[in-house]
Amino acid sequence: MENSTQLLRRQEQLLAGRRALVVEANDPALAALPAEQLYVHADDYTVGAHQWAPLPTLPDDVDLVILPLPKAAERLELLLRALAGAVDAPLELWLVGPAKGGIRGGVTRLSRFADEVTLVDSARHCKLYRALLRPGPALTLEDVASWIEVGDLRVVSYPGVFSHGRLDEGTALLLDALAEGLPRGKVLDMGCGAGALSATLAHGGCHVTATDVSATAVAATTATLEGNHLQGKVVGGDLYDGVAGRYQAVITNPPFHDGRERTTAIARRLIEQAPDHLEGDGALWMVANRELPYVQWLDGAFKHVQVMRETNRFRVYRAVR
Repeated sequence: MENSTQLLRRQEQLLAGRRALVVEANDPALAALPAEQLYVHADDYTVGAHQWAPLPTLPDDVDLVILPLPKAAERLELLLRALAGAVDAPLELWLVGPAKGGIRGGVTRLSRFADEVTLVDSARHCKLYRALLRPGPALTLEDVASWIEVGDLRVVSYPGVFSHGRLDEGTALLLDALAEGLPRGKVLDMGCGAGALSATLAHGGCHVTATDVSATAVAATTATLEGNHLQGKVVGGDLYDGVAGRYQAVITNPPFHDGRERTTAIARRLIEQAPDHLEGDGALWMVANRELPYVQWLDGAFKHVQVMRETNRFRVYRAVR
């Protein structure tokens, strides 16, 4: 259980009789908060929520919004703007987060959208603030979209998607490697983000399935494919959840963070399970920071592993069953 969730759980008296919406839930334990009625929104598929969507929908009976501090300030801005656009009268909002994880800046941002911002409680290195959110203009994802030029393609990016508003160095290196040996047939883009890889693969004639744990990423990749008049299937899920069959290639720039925590566990699962989703001669294409210990896991899961591209920061691997 997250420390911020534990801080919220001790607000039993303040939550009694409340009808609350948790926005951008980052911890499954948030579903057990002691409110009279609780709705949970999440962008992260693994959390499990009533709403899995890029932006929350505010139920009519809600009298309290609880917002765990997002990792990205631009994501907090988007959520506050979206919530303000969904209310027609001031609504109580709680912002909770780690004391050393940006909560001070979050409170400053909250003050631009809300009145009467006050500290309610502090414990477990976290702080909880209460405020009255002011009504604002309605907002859609399209209102905050950025476009990235990738060759002849335009990639749609939304706040909260990995490397929002720019093509990150690792993905650029992977695209460069793929340009000399673009896979054919069915291809799986694992962790599709804004859809730069998916669009490039589809443009090259591949039958693309794209998946991501983030609802906002799924929306971005869908918009990217549609905006470039390309075909592809985009689904949400935890790694290979939601995808079926075998592929000629799995293409990925895997995350090495889970929320605020650095981790290699996600990439390790991705590598070790990849052979079960590849054709007999299929390949895993992966870009990763040089410092990360992926070679040992690739060697354990695949017969042949090659380094296709390399810089002082990244390596592109091609692993064949």
